[in-house]
Amino acid sequence: MTTSLVSIWLHLLGVVVWIGGVMYQAHVLVPAARRNAATPLTEMLRRGRRVTWVAIALVVLTGFYNVTLLGPLDRVLQSGAALLLALKFMLVLVAVGVAGQRDFAQVPRLGRALAAGEDPGPALSAITWMDRVVLLLAVVIVYLGLAVSRA
Repeated sequence: MTTSLVSIWLHLLGVVVWIGGVMYQAHVLVPAARRNAATPLTEMLRRGRRVTWVAIALVVLTGFYNVTLLGPLDRVLQSGAALLLALKFMLVLVAVGVAGQRDFAQVPRLGRALAAGEDPGPALSAITWMDRVVLLLAVVIVYLGLAVSRA
């Protein structure tokens, strides 16, 4: 087994864990929290944060390594993959930024609202919106990744 294969496998594993977690959160946990109590959701989001950010770090680190596997810079520029790669990198930065805002600003906001007995609706709405943005970006990022691998 080569290091390039291991790197690609770890990259895909990180993507599946990160985006799968966001999908589960957006389509199962948050709707359940809207119907019942949001208190267990806050604890689940805090516990899942560690797994999420390890997966994000894995995606970023293996992504940087995988770029080195594309070959000489001249060939990458001529194939058009460089532009796709730059766009993919920018979208990953946006997705990580949105995920950071959700995990380190909106989840604590939800916890504060619940602790104060306030309405958790605005924080839940912000979390839902951010999850959907990350999922939409993930679809585009996966498409760009496939396009880069084919270029």
